[in-house]
Amino acid sequence: MTVGELLKEYRVKQNKNQKEFSAGIVSQSYYSKVEKNIHRITADDLLLLLTHNAISVKTFFEKLEIDPHQEQVNKVNAIFEEITKANYADNSLAQIKKIKAKAVKLDVEADMKKDMLLIIDGVLESEKDDPETFDINLRNQLKEKIFLMPEYDTYKLSVYANFVDLYDFDSNQQIIRQIVKALKKKKVERQDEILFAIILNVLKQGIEEKKYNETNKLISLGQQIKVIPEFFLYREMLTFYEELIAYHTDRKARHLKKCKLILKSFEWGGMSAFGKEMIKFLDKYKEQ
Repeated sequence: MTVGELLKEYRVKQNKNQKEFSAGIVSQSYYSKVEKNIHRITADDLLLLLTHNAISVKTFFEKLEIDPHQEQVNKVNAIFEEITKANYADNSLAQIKKIKAKAVKLDVEADMKKDMLLIIDGVLESEKDDPETFDINLRNQLKEKIFLMPEYDTYKLSVYANFVDLYDFDSNQQIIRQIVKALKKKKVERQDEILFAIILNVLKQGIEEKKYNETNKLISLGQQIKVIPEFFLYREMLTFYEELIAYHTDRKARHLKKCKLILKSFEWGGMSAFGKEMIKFLDKYKEQ
């Protein structure tokens, strides 16, 4: 049981709504995401919540039964969450290298750290554009690592999101179908966020491979994900790819106009470096 699930159990037993239970300690919208395991809550805020709602701290943590191994998994997942966000930031390569330095010092089991650093090295490897510089051994290790992971949990989804380029477009579509099927049976933390990132990465690949007519299901799947403020950039990127693909279908200039407006918004939003990279992508693939 997660912290969010246990908090919800206590709240329901006390017959309180989320606003009453969170009591301004955190916002109601933030608390809602804690219950859904989308956001984590700080130790200080958790203690305040427990005190306000007359919940014994000792009893709460006894019921929670935190697994030390799971705590380490959470630390690793937090590192991957930082990397996912860094991919959309200015100076992403430099930021990922800083995250790697932080990961090296992380207090987790040796095998877990080894796997984590392998994946971070893979993220840095994925930034390479020249096939002659590719580390084929590293890429094969990553491909095998993803394949051998037993289930689609937050960890595996985060890893796969960063390495869709290890597979071709058709293989990625099949993998996404497997992921969606698995998530219908068992929800995982941050699943919508990570699935959105996977869809965007595979759509980009579809454009690069000129598979325009085979992207409709991916676009539709992305449109089904509920948009919250944290997903706004992802939704903008989905619209960008959708309009670029539409341009290849009917060659109407309005699609390119929308693409350029979206890229301009990145500059307005302080993401000029990312915007410039996407301008290069648009210039390269709009007429191919």
